[in-house]
Formats: sequence, C-alpha cells, structure tokens
Amino acid sequence: MNYSDYCSPGTKIQSKYIKITSEIQLREIHFIPKKITKYPPIIFIPGWGSFVQGWKIVLNEMSKDFEIYYIETREKNSARHTKEQKISIQKIADDISKVVQLNNLENKKFIALGSSMGATVILDAMAENKLNPSLAVLIGPNIEFNIPWILIAAIALIPSKLYAVVRPYAKWYMKRKYIDMKSDSKQYQKYSYVLDNIHFGRTRRSALSFKKYNFKDKIKKIRTRILVFSGNKDKL
Repeated sequence: MNYSDYCSPGTKIQSKYIKITSEIQLREIHFIPKKITKYPPIIFIPGWGSFVQGWKIVLNEMSKDFEIYYIETREKNSARHTKEQKISIQKIADDISKVVQLNNLENKKFIALGSSMGATVILDAMAENKLNPSLAVLIGPNIEFNIPWILIAAIALIPSKLYAVVRPYAKWYMKRKYIDMKSDSKQYQKYSYVLDNIHFGRTRRSALSFKKYNFKDKIKKIRTRILVFSGNKDKL
C-alpha cells in the first residue's frame, strides 16, 4: 500500500513487520518528517478494528511536525499469527511495550497517542509500568467495554462464514443507534469500512475478552501527564 497520501509532502515512510514474539508480528508504519523536529516521537495506537484510512487527515497534519510510529495491533487483519494468539488488553499492552523497546525509545521521551481501545491499552500499560511516555494523549479511552449482550451473543454464535450475511444488518443497527448522520455522516463511512474489512475471528475473540475488562481500579496508579479528548456525538 502507498502511504504517501497519509502524510505531509516530503515525509519519509517505512512500512515493515516487527517481530513481537516468535508467534506474532505486527505491521508498523513509520513516518519521518521532512525537517528535523524538536518534538518527541509519537507511538500511535489506533482503536479496535480501526484502519489507517480513518486517520488520513490526522496523519497528514501530525507528520508535518512529529515522527510517528503507527502500530496495527494484534486483532487486525494485518497481524501475522503463526498460530492464533490470545487477544486481550493486557496482551496488546505487552505488544506496545515491546514496540517501544524495538524502536529504542524505552529510555527516551516519547508521546503515546491512542484512540478508544488503543487509548485503553496505553492506560493499562502505564498503570502496570509497561509504558512510560512523557505524555499520553487519549481519544475516548474505555474504562470498560459496555458491549450490548445481544451483540456479544451474536458475535459468539454467528459462524464466520455467515458474517457477510449479517454485516448489512450490523451497519443498519450502527447507523440507527450510534451515528449522528446529520452532523457527521463520514463517521458512518469510516465504521462501515471497518465492518467490511475486519478479521471476524479475531474480532470475536477480542470482544469476548474485552467485555470482561475494567480499568476503574487502576486509575490511581497513573502518574504521567494525560490529555483526554472525547466527543459527545460519536457514541461508538
């Protein structure tokens, strides 16, 4: 894939797989600004099932001034599992800690930027002393994952082969229940792309794991500066 449209002109782009363990590799897209920057690099962890296409505007702006390591987490289609691995917030947090080590950022200043599930992973990693950013920028972190029981039941029971049949109904439900189509119809397009391109098996396993997760008791462990963004219309 050509990522030149996802960054400012002149940005150097390196896309590669990084070996987290002998069983799993993650795709990393490294954006290096045209000019030397005075700002610390960013470790960017997108949301659950999120694709780089949904971050085009953000990456275009950020890459003007920041070196960015965009990481596609283990529940995504791009991740390579020699044998399908466990998917949980804690396991993904371990992955991100390893990413920092492999990029020689462990003892340097860096910013951890995450959205939704990615933001939750950053919080969990910080609480467990797996990650020590100089600043965490979090977009809509989940303290817990309130996945409707009917959705959990559907995910657990629907065979992977039938997902394509059910997908249009999932989009319809999402549009009616969660998306403000009048003010932000592009969000619907973004989430529809996700539903069209997710790895259903991994999404199923991660959903069943995430529904048990709760960060509430760990909040007091956070000591690093945090900047939190939320949106009152994007309920997802």
